Amino acid sequence: MTRTLPAPPATRMVAACLLAAVALITSGCTQRSDEARMESDPRPATSGGSAAPAPSLDWAPCRGKLTSQAGLQCATLAVPIDPSTPDGPTLDLALARKKSTGSADERIGSLVMNPGGPGGSGLEFLANASMAFPSSLTDRFDLVSFDPRGVGESDPVRCLDDDQKDEQLEGDLSPDDDTERAHSEAQQAELRKGCETRNPDLVTHMSTADVAADMDRIRAAVGDEKLNYLGYSYGTAIGATYAAKFPGNIRAMVLDGSVSPSASVADQAMVQATGFERTLGNFVTTCDADKSCALAPDTAAAIESTRRSLEEKPVEVKTGAGTRTLTSDLFDYGLATALYDTSTWGPTAKAIKNIRSGGAKTILALVDRQTGRQADGSYDNSSDAQTMVNCADQNDHLTEEQARVEEEKIRAAAPTFGGLLGAGLTGCNDWPAPAEPTPAPSAVGAPPILVIGTVGDPATPYEWAQEMSAALTGSVLLTYEGDGHTAFLRGGPCIEDAVVDYLVDLTLPAVGTRCPAQSTGGGFGGTRDMLVEQLTGSGIPKEMATCMVDGMIEKVGEAEFDDMVLNNDVDGITKLAQAAALGCATSGGG
Repeated sequence: MTRTLPAPPATRMVAACLLAAVALITSGCTQRSDEARMESDPRPATSGGSAAPAPSLDWAPCRGKLTSQAGLQCATLAVPIDPSTPDGPTLDLALARKKSTGSADERIGSLVMNPGGPGGSGLEFLANASMAFPSSLTDRFDLVSFDPRGVGESDPVRCLDDDQKDEQLEGDLSPDDDTERAHSEAQQAELRKGCETRNPDLVTHMSTADVAADMDRIRAAVGDEKLNYLGYSYGTAIGATYAAKFPGNIRAMVLDGSVSPSASVADQAMVQATGFERTLGNFVTTCDADKSCALAPDTAAAIESTRRSLEEKPVEVKTGAGTRTLTSDLFDYGLATALYDTSTWGPTAKAIKNIRSGGAKTILALVDRQTGRQADGSYDNSSDAQTMVNCADQNDHLTEEQARVEEEKIRAAAPTFGGLLGAGLTGCNDWPAPAEPTPAPSAVGAPPILVIGTVGDPATPYEWAQEMSAALTGSVLLTYEGDGHTAFLRGGPCIEDAVVDYLVDLTLPAVGTRCPAQSTGGGFGGTRDMLVEQLTGSGIPKEMATCMVDGMIEKVGEAEFDDMVLNNDVDGITKLAQAAALGCATSGGG
């Protein structure tokens, strides 16, 4: 359950699709000439260490569905499986970029990004989020992201097949007796064996230190003498490790939603569980105070009543991939996912209220967003990669007896989520030692780094940002006073201006700067109000924005549209957005 993969706020992604649709229609649906001239797939480049001649990248239009729709260019870069053996066997890293829109004189270089996870696809992140970046950055930087080794399109690892993953999720996710714990331990052993036997070449080369070495080769390949980097969530670990290994190769580094720089496996689970519990309290308080919230005026009682109802009688949900069951454990899993992003709170409240009349499907969509389960029942490999990275990086291990004691402490401190996050503390026991252990975060010899922490972040609690800033000598901590996971692209102008000023001019915010919480728009009134507000805030006339959003919802229905948003169904939303934008443009927006 310790998955900390941030997606762009769901409604922000839909707003970006609508803005792209408007741009496509007003431009006459023409293809950019620089992309039209490119014809072939990129050829793998030869790799080299940071001191070796930099390889060139053969950029070409992306062929993946999401990346091609976003107009990105793609390339591959061959890197050594063992970074300490540059001439040894290699793997291919998949890269994507959105070229700078400014002049050559304005361009600073590339802004390399990682969305977190571990196991998050940088290509998917860039495809989903590229429209949300301010022009003050896209004029100055190529936006570049990559699938880390073993993830997505970069020689993906696999530990379990789809049926095995379904079985693991259908089991007891918060075991609390000997029989349930024995079953959970057997599942952990199955996962560990699958990772080792199916990925023999990479099982000892999936540490964050390996990823940091790959990123230095990316820096050289894009032609930058110094790295500009934006890391979210687990991406902060990549950045901090890079700073420890290559401090002299950094120009600017933003770490948003920091993981702990030093926590033990038990402490990490404790802090994260209490972080989710704290944000759930904020959700309850906010909902109770808002008459438009479906669970008001007693949100806590409604959540508990729903959980008990599911314990007694789970809900079966018919999908295109067969019948699925929403259990009380999966309900908690979906609820935790909703806490990542305040723009999902309204639809989640409605789903809980209507849990037996369509709401269960919405909660399962939230679960799928975390586990990488697709609409057809298949899974991406994000959870496999996450397991392999987490176990490679874990440097302490508990006995079963010690784990039992720690689990009980976590359950007591976090009654809702402690069972989920306290389970599996021994899952990485007997894991093969990594070829290169990940070093402690350090910034000795690096320029000042910007660390961002969100006070109400459930997945990477604020105290971790404080610890990371303290560990990185000379860094500055920027605080966002809101809720949700990470701040940049969702924390309003105060956060955005601070990040832009730093990345462009290397001007850091004053020590102690705190940015106020921002409304996601519409409160608990629903996805529609949020989208209309975000589109009007992006310069679309309100009449046009309302027409477009209403057109999308009318096409599929409100409940189905909420599910598409919560599940980041970019393909489906893009088709709806293009049709809605065309219809509103031809009708005059009303």
